[in-house]
Amino acid sequence: MKYQNIIFSALITISLFFGVWQTGFADEEVSTAYYYLTYQEPADVYLGKAGVFMVSSSYNAQATINRFVPDKSHPAQDLEFYDRWLDFGIYDYLGNPYLGLWGFNYAYFNLKYRTRNLWDAGELSIYRWDEDRNKWVECPSYLVEMKNLPHGRVTCIMTTFGLYGIAVEK
Repeated sequence: MKYQNIIFSALITISLFFGVWQTGFADEEVSTAYYYLTYQEPADVYLGKAGVFMVSSSYNAQATINRFVPDKSHPAQDLEFYDRWLDFGIYDYLGNPYLGLWGFNYAYFNLKYRTRNLWDAGELSIYRWDEDRNKWVECPSYLVEMKNLPHGRVTCIMTTFGLYGIAVEK
């Protein structure tokens, strides 16, 4: 009986260790979702608390959304990000990327209590990575209160494919 308790305790300890270990690495991995778009149909392409809403898709294609923890690949010395970055692209059925973003498309981030307070204080905005200038630029952001109750959703009109993030200036 004594050995059974020791073995049972060891199994619980090992299970807890590997459970925490896997959770820690899950935050570092890139999360990806794929959506099929239908021409002239609305689409909500999302993953976690962020996504892209297309009022009317201009594509018969596949959308890919990636979410990952901000890293040093796109430095932002003057910004503090409050959620994982959103990376969005559209590909034809052969896997070739579309280069132009057409139609009315909105990047969005659902707010939590803390980020809503930052928004209300006028400090929070959506930023996009500008490949040409090699820096983050502000994307004029708006609050949609009736989405993601009780805290709302911050959104901006997308002008390009690529990286978007929600941040405050330091």
